[in-house]
This record gives sequence, structure tokens and C-alpha cells, in this order.
Amino acid sequence: MLLADLLWRRTVVSQQWLAEKLEMKSAANVSQQLRRLDCKEVMKKVPEELKHFLEEVDAPNS
Repeated sequence: MLLADLLWRRTVVSQQWLAEKLEMKSAANVSQQLRRLDCKEVMKKVPEELKHFLEEVDAPNS
């Protein structure tokens, strides 16, 4: 779900595209799962290297 959330927030892909490519049944299911996602809980399970990468990507350009 973290991948779906990252793609949804950072790109222009549709929820239908996410459903098809990530094999998540339907766009409605993607929408429901994204609403239910607790990012803080998910981020606890993310490897440190990925967390650092995401922080760098989110940092404003200097």
C-alpha cells in the first residue's frame, strides 16, 4: 500500500491504473485502501534507506 500511496501522491497516475498495475482489483478498492492507510504505522516498517530517500525527495530545492 505504501507504493500505491507514493505513486498516487507524487504522480498523475489514476486509481484505475494503480489497480491494474498493482493488481488491487478495482479503482474503488484502491480509493478505499488509500483512505484507510495509516502512513505513520506503515512508515515504521519502511527500511531506513528508503525513509532517507523519501526525505531527500521531499526536501525543498535549495
